Amino acid sequence: MRINHNISSMHTQGSLFKVNRSLTKSLEKLSTGLRINKASDDAAGLGVSENLRIQTRGMEQALKNTQDAIALLNIADGALNEQAEILQRMRELVVQAQNDTYTQTERDYMGQEFGLLMQELDRIASVTRYNGMQIFATPESSGNNSAGLYADVNGAPETAHKTTQSSSLGSVSSLGTNDRGSGHHFNMMIGANYVEVDSSSYDSSGKFYSENAANMITIAFGQMDSNTLFHINPSAASGDSDGSGLFNSFSWDPVGDWSDAFINYAFDSNGTLKDKLNLVHQLIDGNLSNVPIGVRAILFGDPSSTSPTGLERVNQMRAKIGAMINRLEHSSNNLVNQIVNTQSAESLIRDTDFAVEAAEFTRNQIITQSSTAMLAQANTSPQMILQLLR
Repeated sequence: MRINHNISSMHTQGSLFKVNRSLTKSLEKLSTGLRINKASDDAAGLGVSENLRIQTRGMEQALKNTQDAIALLNIADGALNEQAEILQRMRELVVQAQNDTYTQTERDYMGQEFGLLMQELDRIASVTRYNGMQIFATPESSGNNSAGLYADVNGAPETAHKTTQSSSLGSVSSLGTNDRGSGHHFNMMIGANYVEVDSSSYDSSGKFYSENAANMITIAFGQMDSNTLFHINPSAASGDSDGSGLFNSFSWDPVGDWSDAFINYAFDSNGTLKDKLNLVHQLIDGNLSNVPIGVRAILFGDPSSTSPTGLERVNQMRAKIGAMINRLEHSSNNLVNQIVNTQSAESLIRDTDFAVEAAEFTRNQIITQSSTAMLAQANTSPQMILQLLR
């Protein structure tokens, strides 16, 4: 028997230290709900769960980005809906003015409404914005057209999202690569990662992403002011810097009115269309197939142009917007599913199984109580040596 070193007590103390450490870990896991609270708990599991957590948070932000993109498109669609209503009213005025039950005085009244409606088309295109950013581009050149009153082509923030011509947007152009109007576009990240294929799909000259991108999409908008809706060529005639003289009134005076004379000359030289109202009617409908190439060359500046006008232009733009909204809604649904499944995978690795941990905690409590009792016994054992000294 020895008194300098109580080996039994030392063994008991070691066991008690270990079980207390296990008890502390159990308390930590039960209080935080996490099986892995630090790297020492499970280094490999921590690495995997952190990667899953990164993906989850990235997809959550991508979901917000997608919802913001849908909101942007809804704003644009609402503006185009109102432009369609205006064009329908303008068409009614054109049809009404062709009826001979009205004198030139009444036609002039109609012309006043027609002109104001054209100004409203420009204003809507200029003031339709998301977070202060202009959605539809306005004409870059200043002229007598009312759009010039609202255009801010040199100011922030729309300059950052502007392209000179829609053709520079390549395959993502909303109204065709040959569209004559400039357009704004927005690059949206709808995935959790920016990968190599996204980087290689970026066009630095046009500042857009091609359709090959995995996590980036470019939402492009065409120019939707009166110049493009009516395909007005700013240089159609001298003295008319923006072409608005083509629609100044519903009068038809090829002798006293230079724009009527100009159109009359152009149409007579091709022997097809005879009056301005017919031209306006076609521009509103967007059906230019019957306009002779020679007339297109003089009035529109490009005889081969296939760029849509009027209601056809609005309808095409809205169709693109609707298709993109449907796509983004499916993208949102996929992100929601991916977030749930990825979170579930992380939970299996990182979260505490309370049934297992509660049982472990109870076991450690019992062992702690038992070890404490045995330590007391081990500490009293050397007292028996006193019996030998009596």
